[in-house]
Amino acid sequence: MTSTLSNTPAAPSTTTSTTAPTTAVRLRRLTRHHRDVRALDGVDLDFRAGTFTAVMGPSGSGKSTLLQCAAGLDRPTSGQVEVGGVALEGLSERRLTLLRRDRIGFVFQSFNLLPALTAAQNVALPLRLAGRRPSRTEVREALARVGLAGRERHRPGELSGGQQQRVAIARALITRPAVLFGDEPTGALDSTTSREVLDMLRELVDRDGQTIVMVTHDPVAAARADRVVFLVDGRVAGELRAPTVTAVAERMTALEPVAPVAERTTALEPVAPVAEPTTARETAAPVAESGPARPAASPAGSASC
Repeated sequence: MTSTLSNTPAAPSTTTSTTAPTTAVRLRRLTRHHRDVRALDGVDLDFRAGTFTAVMGPSGSGKSTLLQCAAGLDRPTSGQVEVGGVALEGLSERRLTLLRRDRIGFVFQSFNLLPALTAAQNVALPLRLAGRRPSRTEVREALARVGLAGRERHRPGELSGGQQQRVAIARALITRPAVLFGDEPTGALDSTTSREVLDMLRELVDRDGQTIVMVTHDPVAAARADRVVFLVDGRVAGELRAPTVTAVAERMTALEPVAPVAERTTALEPVAPVAEPTTARETAAPVAESGPARPAASPAGSASC
C-alpha cells in the first residue's frame, strides 16, 4: 500500500509498502554503524497502531539509536523503516522533514519549550512552522487532552516540571501524528510527577488509540507499556508482554553485563604498613649525645663510691 504525505506538492518517489494498516512502525534488517561501532545489527520489529511499547537495554545497547532511526532523525546504514505506511528509504531531507512534522511526534527528557512563549504558543508552534494558523479551540483541546485546561497563558517558568512535560506532549500531539516517540520522557521528573505523566500516556493509548514508542531505563515506567522490547549489542534480545515491574527488573538484571572480578574490585588507596608495637625502652627519651656516657646505676643496696 502506497501512502502519500499531506501538505506536500508531490508524492514520494515510487515508494511502495505492503505494511498492514495496523502497523504504525515497521523495521526490517535495520543496521546502523558509527565508525567501528555497530549500534544496530539487523533489527526486525513491528509496532502496532494503538499500542504502547517500551524499549530497554543496558547502556550502549542501541536503544536510542533505534528510536532515532525509527523516527527519521538518523539515517540507518542499511535496512528499511516505514512510518504510517511510508518508507523512509530514499526520501530527500526535505521530504523527511515534512514526514517528521506531519506524522511523527517527539517527547524528550528535556522539555525543549521556548521560555518566552506561553503554553498555548508552544503547543501551536509546529502548526505555525507548517504554515498553518491554529485555532484557539484546537490549541485548548490539545492542552485539555493532557490535563492542562486553563493553563494556556502560563509560561514554562510558571509551570512545574510535570506540567512542562505535558505541554511538550500536547505540542507533539497537535499534528495528530501516527506515532509518538519518547526518549526517557520521565527521566527528569520525580517519582510522583513521573507516575502522573505515565498515567496520561497510558490514557492516550487506551482512550485515543495513540501509538507510543518509549525508550526508558526505568522498570516502573516500562511496566506501564503493553510490551517491553529488550536490546543487547544492537540486537533484539527478547520481549515481555503485559509486563510487571518485577519481571522487567529481573530481565534487565539478567541482561546487564557482568564485569570480571578484577574490575568489580574497588580500587583502594595504598595503606602504609602498620608499625610494630613500640616498647617502653623505645619510647623513652633519647640519651643526650653531648658529654661522656653516664655509668650504669648501682645495684640496689650498694653504696656509691
